[in-house]
Amino acid sequence: MLKRTLLSAAAVTALAGIAGAKKMVSEEKMTYCHLYTDGAGISHFRDEQLVLKPAGTSGREARLLQYVLSNAPGAQLLALKLGAREDWHNAPRRMYLIALKGMSQVTVGDGEVRRFGPGSVLLMDDATGKGHITEAVGTEDHVALTIPAPAG
Repeated sequence: MLKRTLLSAAAVTALAGIAGAKKMVSEEKMTYCHLYTDGAGISHFRDEQLVLKPAGTSGREARLLQYVLSNAPGAQLLALKLGAREDWHNAPRRMYLIALKGMSQVTVGDGEVRRFGPGSVLLMDDATGKGHITEAVGTEDHVALTIPAPAG
């Protein structure tokens, strides 16, 4: 019986290098290392998997895979298949996006284009207005961790 599960921000960030460059169709599996304590008080490692599934059934949500992190309201892992493009859209809420794997290219309303690769942090705060375009570019699928950000 497990007494404690440890999946810290550092552990989630470590997911950056463990997902293979396989193509996403209807889901993506990401392996992570689970550090836990058993009933006798002994700590162990165990490899486990997170399954990212489509965020919706049509449009951009069907192209975006997600895994909602339990006990972390609003935090989730997102994946966008290499070559996928999400046309103009707004951030669903104010949130930090931390790129874990692959590269995204974001075009904003004033025409500026930036790329975000592993380790990049972006505060997404365009819940209204024209929004932005997101594309998965580079050589592999783009995977990111999103964390809700307080107002202000």
